[in-house]
Amino acid sequence: MVRGEDRKITTSDSVNLFISIKGKGIPCLYIHGGPGSGSSWLEAFSGKMLESKFQMIYLDQRGVGRSSSPANSDYSLHRMLKDFEEIRQQLGIAKWIVLGHSFAGGIQTSYAANYPQSISGMIMLNGTVNIAESLKGVVEYTRKRVPTGKLQELDNTNLPLMNQMMICHQALGEDVYKMYYRDKASADTMNAVMAKISNWNHDFSSKVIAYSEYFQDFSQLTEKITVPVLVFSGMTDYAIGPEHHRLIRFPEQILVRANVGHLPFIEGKDDLEKAISRYLTTYFRSDKTKS
Repeated sequence: MVRGEDRKITTSDSVNLFISIKGKGIPCLYIHGGPGSGSSWLEAFSGKMLESKFQMIYLDQRGVGRSSSPANSDYSLHRMLKDFEEIRQQLGIAKWIVLGHSFAGGIQTSYAANYPQSISGMIMLNGTVNIAESLKGVVEYTRKRVPTGKLQELDNTNLPLMNQMMICHQALGEDVYKMYYRDKASADTMNAVMAKISNWNHDFSSKVIAYSEYFQDFSQLTEKITVPVLVFSGMTDYAIGPEHHRLIRFPEQILVRANVGHLPFIEGKDDLEKAISRYLTTYFRSDKTKS
């Protein structure tokens, strides 16, 4: 495999997926959250650290960022997982670690459950395994900080989850960053990184709401996955919920709680590096995973 390059991988349904391959070590696929946030953030802010420990495969999922959209608008979870497998096979990787952030918590859990032969380990970085439960925390956080009159729409309990999230964001206004970050400068820096990529593809984020499988409860699946898992949880992460880790019950897991928000790869890099080093030392002292 050629390392240190950006390239496109074409899937069996003719979608061009952007990947960037950097670093050496155990192969690690980054599954970004969002939905639709892309891989550029993680690479920009914690890439150097990660690439010193892993052979990183940064991916923009179908319909996201620098990847193209499917002609038939197939954004099913089944098809998304198949993308990961086709990337792995085309790159000649036997097994890899999957690192997922935020919304990707459920996706990576489903991937590990459906393709256990492909996974050597998992890192769940501020991940949700039950978006409905995380959303309850978002609504509670917003109600504490916004006058009731701005949140009347939330009284409609039939509103789709993503619509409720949008209402909360709009109600919080300029202070929405406090749900995710310690300070506004971090939010501005993150947005500036994504803005550098021209013609950003937002197709997946605009259509994912139609796919209920992404919004199911994945927590029970965690009990059946036997690979070693690092669960990294932010104690001030109000997007996922600072106590959300209680729903995550992998049989072989290291739980690290840090005094950070939702995006530790910009505001909690030291804590994140220590957690990953502990995970690798505990479970991967000898690298038997070959690319």
